[in-house]
Amino acid sequence: MSMGQVDQQIRILHLSDIHLGTVDQAKRYFTQLATDLKQNLKVKQLNYLVISGDIANYSTEDEYKAAFELVNSIVKHYGLDPSRVVIIPGNHDLNWDLAADAYTYVPHHRLPNPLTEEYISLGDSRVLKCDSEKYQQRFQYFSECFYQKIYNEPYPLKYEDQAILYPCPQDKILFLGLNSCWEIDNEHTERASINSNAVAKAIEEIVFGNYDDWLKIAVWHHPVTTAESMKNVEFLEQLAVSGFQIAVHGHIHEAKNEVFRYDTGRGLHIITAGTFGAIANHQVPGIPLQYNLLVLNPETGILTVETRKKERTDGAWSADARWGDKNNPSPRYEIPLKYSFPKVTQELQADSTNLKKN
Repeated sequence: MSMGQVDQQIRILHLSDIHLGTVDQAKRYFTQLATDLKQNLKVKQLNYLVISGDIANYSTEDEYKAAFELVNSIVKHYGLDPSRVVIIPGNHDLNWDLAADAYTYVPHHRLPNPLTEEYISLGDSRVLKCDSEKYQQRFQYFSECFYQKIYNEPYPLKYEDQAILYPCPQDKILFLGLNSCWEIDNEHTERASINSNAVAKAIEEIVFGNYDDWLKIAVWHHPVTTAESMKNVEFLEQLAVSGFQIAVHGHIHEAKNEVFRYDTGRGLHIITAGTFGAIANHQVPGIPLQYNLLVLNPETGILTVETRKKERTDGAWSADARWGDKNNPSPRYEIPLKYSFPKVTQELQADSTNLKKN
């Protein structure tokens, strides 16, 4: 880039599965991250921060204090405001004690016949009943100790409100944050899904909004194509028809690049980030700590995904060459998008006209 030329690249930092424990750990993580961005990737500015779940380990107040330390450091250092930060919960962001408190044992003589949906048979003559109001409190610590400190409002408890739009008109980008953990608890640890009413509510707002030529990016936590896939993936069809081109998630602790095709012209590129900071015994064997930097060229519509790795917890970040030719892998891959931002061209033309006048 020549002197005086404006950097028009749009940079999205994608972290997932941070699993923070202490404030000191968060401070080290930030320093290591900022060093990699500046020294190795020559990044001076970030435009967006996306965290696709599992901010904590056990969803405790101390863990979220550490998480806020990391996020607040990133936000302050790169001059981001809450409208440029997208955060959704993962299965480690619901508190298991609060989840257990929502269930009570019910004697058989008090049970309805047949059992309704709030009852769970344990198969050994024991039955649990779920208190729906207490059940929604599973994300209380995530909301009060973390989310609210960033956005100055609580994370919505109503499931139909847990599809949150983040419109960014300055770049014509629309993020959609989804909660794939809304049905997960102690008794249903693998019950990942997206609430259909939440998706419908968000898509209605998108369809009747002015977002036709915007780049749409969906964010959730669980995978949609592996053995750990969430149970209802039909929502992908709705996203594709509504113009979404990109989805990002985490959970599997390994960077991946996949595609969901709805038809010949529509579908989603699914970008998975590895774990940014899981403890060693929770890492996938042979897979280092990872994060992604998404770089969008608004003139060409090319999205470049840079994957970074850290072999040791307090080591240095470096290029993670794993894409393309197995014998000559690359640390990055490109995704062509249907996206162009006329403002960039208009600004450059205006600058050129002003120079000629002067």
